Amino acid sequence: MTWLRTHRLALTALMFCVAAVAGVHLWLDVMPIAERQEKTITVVEDDTTEIAGQELTLEDARWDEYPSPDGTRVVSVHMRGSGGPDSASCGRVTLSEVHGSRTWLDADDVIDVPYDAGAAYCMNESEPYDIISVFLVPDDAEGPFFLDIDGEDRAVTRFLIEP
Repeated sequence: MTWLRTHRLALTALMFCVAAVAGVHLWLDVMPIAERQEKTITVVEDDTTEIAGQELTLEDARWDEYPSPDGTRVVSVHMRGSGGPDSASCGRVTLSEVHGSRTWLDADDVIDVPYDAGAAYCMNESEPYDIISVFLVPDDAEGPFFLDIDGEDRAVTRFLIEP
């Protein structure tokens, strides 16, 4: 007990310093990120859009193009990227139900998609190229779906998918 009494001033100062550092961290690092969580969603009307410095065209969406585990189905989405000198890579690609709350990430690491079928995401390419995104969804998922592609500056491009 005597050690606590002799060091109580230092321990009190240390507690205030820890609280101050935590407050500064929240103020400078956490709060700005929380404020930037809003995304700008652009809904594509004619199956072609500009994203990440290139033109993406939705070609088609297919059910069960590749084998899937029991109780699931595969939705494969085929797109064409224009490439070009200003092209940049896109962010993640997600599939979500229009009339539901479920969302799925690209499952190209789970589904055996041939290499020559196309890229799994937008790339920095100078030539036009094919993109294929495959999603593993439950049997009860019927569609229609939204295909969301993250772009630059918290912008999201949304396609309506009806396989």
